[in-house]
Amino acid sequence: MGTDKKPGSIVHLGAGALSGVTSCVLLQPFDLIKTRLQQSQIQQAHNGLGTISATVRSVVAADGVRGLWRGTLPSLIRNAPGTSLYFYFLNHTRHFCLAAEQRFTGDQARTQLSPSSNMVIGASSRAFAGFLLMPGTILKVHFESSLYKYAGIAGALKDIWRQGGVRGFFVGAVPTAIRDAPYAGLYLLLYEAIKNQERAMAQRRNVLLPETTVTMVAGVAAGLAASYLTQPFDMVKTRMQLRPLEYTSVVQSFAKIYNEETFRGFFRGISLRVLRKGVQASLVFTLYEWVLRSSTRRSETSSPT
Repeated sequence: MGTDKKPGSIVHLGAGALSGVTSCVLLQPFDLIKTRLQQSQIQQAHNGLGTISATVRSVVAADGVRGLWRGTLPSLIRNAPGTSLYFYFLNHTRHFCLAAEQRFTGDQARTQLSPSSNMVIGASSRAFAGFLLMPGTILKVHFESSLYKYAGIAGALKDIWRQGGVRGFFVGAVPTAIRDAPYAGLYLLLYEAIKNQERAMAQRRNVLLPETTVTMVAGVAAGLAASYLTQPFDMVKTRMQLRPLEYTSVVQSFAKIYNEETFRGFFRGISLRVLRKGVQASLVFTLYEWVLRSSTRRSETSSPT
């Protein structure tokens, strides 16, 4: 993103919350089916849940179409504040890094961050926000899985506490951070680079390209690439959170999955995650930047001339 005068922190938090809630509600079925596919290779083999279509039929047969949105409330509890915090940290870290680059290069007119800075701020912002919202992630995954049948949020919280205490709400924090930090770093690096390429191409061809189109295309492309590269960590994270007694550490989980399922086991549910992440990233960043542009225009219109 550029570094023109930005709206205040409240606007960034609100824009993040709006984009997080919208993407969460629309894309929850993708998350639920991905979690079911990643639950266990044994359960899939016994119950015929090895394919996406079979898993969808199983969910609908057991819980109706509404079952595809199981876990939406925990997802909202996690994603709305999580996306808000991510964009809040992203905004403040961006200004800090830009000021540092200006001092380091001596170029006070610099308005664009370097690719390495985009990668660092994306990774650090996502890792910090993800750790703070880790209990919400645990709750979300448990609700999406068929291994647990909770009547409500309170019952789920009590069960997680009973099984692991405070630590139970942070199971899988390491693989989650290892997945999310590189994903967010790669995503922001690619997202900004693709946007710049789109604008340059449009300028060379003298084409007026709407900013919404620019952000949507960049969001999908960057989301697809970054999610594919970080898929193995997503698998390890899910297994550790759903079966903590069997998958006890990151290294042990990687070894167990590889020994029992080969390398292909790490990419179970990959198509759903890649599709969801590509669409979600595009939707989230497009909505976020649209809100910021709208807020800036309103501020300029209301400012005295």
